[in-house]
Amino acid sequence: MNRPDSVRLGLAVALLCVFTASARAQAPADTFTNLKVLPKDIAPQELRTVMGSFTRALGVRCVYCHVGEEGKPIRHEDFPKDDKLAKRKAREMLRMVNDLNGTYLAKLEGRSDPPVKVECMTCHHGVPQPRSLQDLLQQSYEHGGLDSTIARYHALRDRYYGRAAYDFGEVPLADAAGRLWIDGHEADAVRLDELNVEMNPNSAFAKRQHAALAIGLGFSGASADSGAATYRALQQRYGPAVVSEELLSDVGHALMRQHRVAPAIAAFKLEAAENPGSGRAYGSLGEAYEQQDDRKSAAQAYAKALAIDPTNDEVKRKLDELKAKPRRKGK
Repeated sequence: MNRPDSVRLGLAVALLCVFTASARAQAPADTFTNLKVLPKDIAPQELRTVMGSFTRALGVRCVYCHVGEEGKPIRHEDFPKDDKLAKRKAREMLRMVNDLNGTYLAKLEGRSDPPVKVECMTCHHGVPQPRSLQDLLQQSYEHGGLDSTIARYHALRDRYYGRAAYDFGEVPLADAAGRLWIDGHEADAVRLDELNVEMNPNSAFAKRQHAALAIGLGFSGASADSGAATYRALQQRYGPAVVSEELLSDVGHALMRQHRVAPAIAAFKLEAAENPGSGRAYGSLGEAYEQQDDRKSAAQAYAKALAIDPTNDEVKRKLDELKAKPRRKGK
């Protein structure tokens, strides 16, 4: 090697040493402080893998828990800081997960092999707060009414559809509508069930839920004609397999449970008119009349049910009990 070559080689080695030293100075240190749940001697790559699993399970970035700014690198000296509440909560969640896996699940008899373990993804499914879609819709309704609820549903669906975060099938909207109905927001409940049919057009379940609430609302209106008209319109729309005698019977009994006896009677009358050979329809009508304390009409309905089906022991029992029951004064 001649002198110029040796000089160039020495210069290259020197520069390499400088660059290597500089890179080491700028790279994050592989020592960690303030670890309170994870092992203090955890390997650097293992810690990074664990932290990466947190971000995926919650659908967040590092700055969700750590001090820093979105879109900017986190300084190594900021990682140990406990300034953010989310980080302190995360520690408690880790302790809970460790207890579930190491204490409670470990005591189960006959565990599968390999054993099922609880992880962050088990509950979070890619969102920071593991709430059901039903709960989020209920919150939206309480704060902003129906328009806010529908807007939030569409926003969540646009963002998360196809992921594990929320169930966008036929059940959540039906559950949310049912809650609204129970709370006395019948018209809004029907609208939410109608949205469910729009989002799940091939679901017989969604159609039945919508029809049941819409027909119930119709019978609860100013006249029984509204309920009958709604029934016929929806039967034509969804077909008799969906809007059936059974569904109309369910509507009547639901109204009875809500102590809406007059609308229930109207529903059972329509059921009997649409299905004149149905002993069940007349038996239900008798129950509704009896709840209204109209003994004469109840007895007539029970008798009609027995004429159609003389083997119906339940109706026989109810008719016998009705005849044996002492009359109220003035009745």
